Amino acid sequence: MENGSPEGRPSSHAIVPTALADARAVCEKARRVSAELRKTFESLSRKIEPDVEPDQEQLEVDRQAGLQLASLGVELASKEKEAIRLEREVIAKEQDAGILHPEAARKRLRSLSQRYFSAGDDLWRHQKKKIRFDDPGTVRLFEPRANGLSECLLALYKKSDGLDKKRKRPSNWRRDTLAYYAGIRDVCDKPENELVWCHISGMWHLGDTVKAAHIVPFFLDMESIGEILFGSRAESLQRAGNALLLSNRIKGWFDGYHLVVVPVDAQETPIKRWRTDVISADIQNTPYMIYHPAKELDGKELVFLNEKRPVSRFLYFHFIMALVRIKDLRRQGWQDIWARYYEQRPFPTPGNYMRQSMLLALATHFESVDMHVVESWIVDHGFESQLKLAEDEAMEAARRVHAAVEAVTSRAEKSWHPGRNSLEEKSSEEESSEEESSEEESSEEESSDRDTSGALGSGEED
Repeated sequence: MENGSPEGRPSSHAIVPTALADARAVCEKARRVSAELRKTFESLSRKIEPDVEPDQEQLEVDRQAGLQLASLGVELASKEKEAIRLEREVIAKEQDAGILHPEAARKRLRSLSQRYFSAGDDLWRHQKKKIRFDDPGTVRLFEPRANGLSECLLALYKKSDGLDKKRKRPSNWRRDTLAYYAGIRDVCDKPENELVWCHISGMWHLGDTVKAAHIVPFFLDMESIGEILFGSRAESLQRAGNALLLSNRIKGWFDGYHLVVVPVDAQETPIKRWRTDVISADIQNTPYMIYHPAKELDGKELVFLNEKRPVSRFLYFHFIMALVRIKDLRRQGWQDIWARYYEQRPFPTPGNYMRQSMLLALATHFESVDMHVVESWIVDHGFESQLKLAEDEAMEAARRVHAAVEAVTSRAEKSWHPGRNSLEEKSSEEESSEEESSEEESSEEESSDRDTSGALGSGEED
């Protein structure tokens, strides 16, 4: 029963449960500690790294003083992350008490996620400084490691130094995906009349209402995190095996983790048959095309027009991130979904889909989880090379993965969210040239509902 106002504020007569009051007290104490630590850090920073005029050189920092400041920065960032985690617990208890509206909770959690990413960025920056000051003669990322992994870690260390260049999505992404899946049909040899296949609906749609949807955000490859996640032998995230052809609305749900794609048969290897599972009550009655609600897609097998299939480890990543996100956002019914997939594993076991340290880091990035479930993922579906990531490196890679996923889901939710039936989308020209970056999402989106009525038939090609 909900006692709160629509805005998520408790009524003036609401009785605050003891557990919630305790959580708020602990959170407030953590905030005070963080605020005091920040004052100390800023005061020390002004002494050790004073501001200088643009035409003046920055003074060389004394090693011991620099180490002291970096160590304090690590402590501050860690305390800020802990305070944010405690604030997430307060939100969870407010929801449990029925005094916080789900939509208000969702907005607060998304805001906290951005703060958490920022604190994680500060932590990584101070950790790197601490390493340099702690032992200026040693740079850890140049330790003898597994060749490819060392190169990936170099990119990881360079990223927050601003040394890398921003990249754009390959301009031939959609064309290559259409060719890979044989997913296009010309009508009367007129480009404006082309039809494009949607794998999940199993129907032809007007060409501009179907997108080549990334399964794993492609720009993770630009930071070499793709290899950190999936290993050196994994397919490139920039190739068509990291895509599905999806109508606009279904793509919005896929990007927002309202549905997942899992194997039809958990014993089949290699996996050729895939099905859709709807894991969000929010979209059940929303149409993906006229007279066809999303609940019809639950359990529906994907239809492919040739023998080409998406890369299974990429769909496994999407599946795992969906489970992590619905828990972190406390989406309605998430416990039942976790229980269902724990009892009935949808992916073949064993399977080397993702690096074990990354599975753990992704699952525990925001808060503690049921480690019994997470350990089963690691044992059944993870791999680890002889030379492993350090804990802080895995944590930083996980932060960047979550930030990339958050950028995609934020864009998807601008297009669609519960209670809103219209779907906003970028034009094909905008999409092919858009720079997909977790830092920049500034282009305007164009509203369109053509995909709800644009399906023109089903079945495989003749």
